[in-house]
Amino acid sequence: MIFLFRYVDPIWLYPLMGIWILGYICFGRVQRRAIWHYHRQRLHQTRWQAFWGLIRNYNEFGKALLDRFACWGGRQMKITVDGQELWDKYLMTEQPFVILGSHVGNLELAGYTIQMPQKVYTLVYMGEAETVETNRKRLFDKMGLTIIPVQKDGGHILDMHRAIEEGHVVSIHGDRLFFYTRAMRTSLLGAQANFPEGCYRFAAMEEVPVLALYVMREGRGQYRVIVRQLSDGHPTARTHREQAHELLNAYTSTMEEVLQRYPNQWFNFYEFWS
Repeated sequence: MIFLFRYVDPIWLYPLMGIWILGYICFGRVQRRAIWHYHRQRLHQTRWQAFWGLIRNYNEFGKALLDRFACWGGRQMKITVDGQELWDKYLMTEQPFVILGSHVGNLELAGYTIQMPQKVYTLVYMGEAETVETNRKRLFDKMGLTIIPVQKDGGHILDMHRAIEEGHVVSIHGDRLFFYTRAMRTSLLGAQANFPEGCYRFAAMEEVPVLALYVMREGRGQYRVIVRQLSDGHPTARTHREQAHELLNAYTSTMEEVLQRYPNQWFNFYEFWS
């Protein structure tokens, strides 16, 4: 596929993807049920709306994956920015801050298409296929991103702290527990859900600005980067735990805003509100 996309526009594979995602919908019972519950219980859709919503959800995910292969093959995506003032203030200047991403949209695409002036360290779970990890690292290296692998013993925390101390940027996903053992609960789309406490405690303890970043697909080869500020690095809460809760609540608020505009780009294919 990587070789193919050097010469073929991904749009020609979109019809074939319908057959591919049909297999996932039919045989991925756990994932299908989770997305069905998301549309029925969290978006409060009718059965008919949820049925088409489920198909569109898988379709958007498939297109996001094809776009990732297209980037590996050398194709460029068109990027527009929502939050240009924050983009210029933080992402285009040399100062340390924390980016909290999510599995809403296609955040990884930012690492393939956006060249930033400062060095960025991104926390990555290294349990995927060799092809994925090899090509991800190749393009991240090209764009000046350094991967920090998640470690079971928590050693990645020291690498993240060192990156901030040296004036760099750290990017973390804020909606997956990974190897975190402690979770915080808060409301998202009207129901309680678990979020990893570690990444929010880390962002609070570093006392640097914190941004939420979403990369949302808008059409053929077109993505919109949504930037929202969660903290300016001068928190009002007294303890780090309280600051972490403030960050989490601000984070889920931005996530709800994005999901209202892009409800079918929710890519957590498991029971998030269990």
